[in-house]
Amino acid sequence: MTDEQVLDRRARRTRQALKSALVSLILDKGFDSVTIMDIAARADYNRGTFYKHFVSKEDLLKEIHDEFLQGIAELLVEPYVGLEQIEASMTYPSGLRLFEHIEQHKDVFLALSRVERGKLAMDMYDRLRESMRKDMHIEMEPTDPPVDYEIMLSYRMSATVGVIMHWAEVNFKYTASYMAQQLMVLVEAKMDYIVFKRNGST
Repeated sequence: MTDEQVLDRRARRTRQALKSALVSLILDKGFDSVTIMDIAARADYNRGTFYKHFVSKEDLLKEIHDEFLQGIAELLVEPYVGLEQIEASMTYPSGLRLFEHIEQHKDVFLALSRVERGKLAMDMYDRLRESMRKDMHIEMEPTDPPVDYEIMLSYRMSATVGVIMHWAEVNFKYTASYMAQQLMVLVEAKMDYIVFKRNGST
């Protein structure tokens, strides 16, 4: 291993330690209360080391945010590498990867939600929809009137993000596989009828 490779590995390790420190501090006391000294001390470094890698805590937060979203976008097509097409009923693997990614990075998700809940949800929606546009095309069964493709994409990605946010609201009490199954069923489900509640009864 060359000296440059050693330094690069050390830099990645340092950056990861600083990111982990900020995440844990946000969960402990909120982003606004966190100082650069707090982050450096939690990561067992000094202020000088922090500033070698990041301009500010906002700069550090942005890298955490961007890495989390990039992981989400890559997972949608990863299970289908080498395939030209799949049946609609075979989308479970990508949903499972999505929920597993969030489960594995739960602290990051919760920290980002605490700082920028509305922005995080919107950014997940944008990233998922863009990935769907770029990497695949959904063939719909004919309907009358026909389904507008862009509206359909927006509907599906909004539903996906809504399910993710609900999962966080209930403190991730369901498994990733259960959430992936529920999402697949919900997207394909058709309503039967609606009962209106009167005086608190159904």
